[in-house]
Amino acid sequence: MDKIIEKIEYFLFDLDGTVVDSSEGIFKSVQYALELEGFYEDESSLNKFIGPSLRYSFGFYTEDEEIRARLLKNYRVRYSDLGWKECKLYDGIAGLFAELRAAGKHIVLASAKPEEFCVRILKHCGVYDLFEFVGGADMEGKRDDKTVLLRDYVFGHIGNPDKDKMLMIGDRLYDIVAARNTGIKSVAVKFGFAPEGELENSGADYIVDTVTELRDLLLN
Repeated sequence: MDKIIEKIEYFLFDLDGTVVDSSEGIFKSVQYALELEGFYEDESSLNKFIGPSLRYSFGFYTEDEEIRARLLKNYRVRYSDLGWKECKLYDGIAGLFAELRAAGKHIVLASAKPEEFCVRILKHCGVYDLFEFVGGADMEGKRDDKTVLLRDYVFGHIGNPDKDKMLMIGDRLYDIVAARNTGIKSVAVKFGFAPEGELENSGADYIVDTVTELRDLLLN
C-alpha cells in the first residue's frame, strides 16, 4: 500500500459525483428554477451546478441578489420534493465503504450540498449507517465554501485528527483546493462531473478513473 494512504484513518468523501450520480435530480431542479425566471439552459451545460454551491452557480445567470435568492428557493422547492430521490450510488461504492469500515477506518461525508439533503440521500441509498459523520452545508450559506466546511465544521466534529490521517476524495476542483487549503491529501475521481482537464491540473495527490481503481488505491 502507498505509504501516505497507509496512514489514513479518516476518509472524507464528497457526495455528488463521488458517492452518487445525482445529475438527474440536480439538472431537472435547476432547469425548473431557471425557467421560472426566464432563463433557458440545455442540460449539457449544467455540470457547473455539481460541485460548487448553488448560490455561486446561479451567479452565472444574474448578479441580482433577489433573483438569485428566488432561483435558489425555487430549486429547493422541486429538489426537496423530487430531486433528492433522483440519484443512484455508483457501482461498487457501497462495497468500498463496507470494506473500509471492516478495516477499522472512519468514513465521513463532506459536501457542499445542504446537510439535510445529504442525510436523506444516504438513507435513501442505504449507506447512511456506514458514515461516522455527515457534514454538509447549511441553508443560510455559511458553509458553502468547501474550505470553510472542512476547516470550521467537519474537522471539529470528527475530533480534529492529525492532518496526515485525513484524506479528501472528490470529483471537482473545489474538493482538491479545499484539501490543499486545509493541509490534507486528496484523491480526484474522474467518474464524476469534472470538465475535461480540470482534475489533471487540480494538484490532486492521486487521480483515479473508476471506483475499482479507488478501491485498489485505498485498500491494497
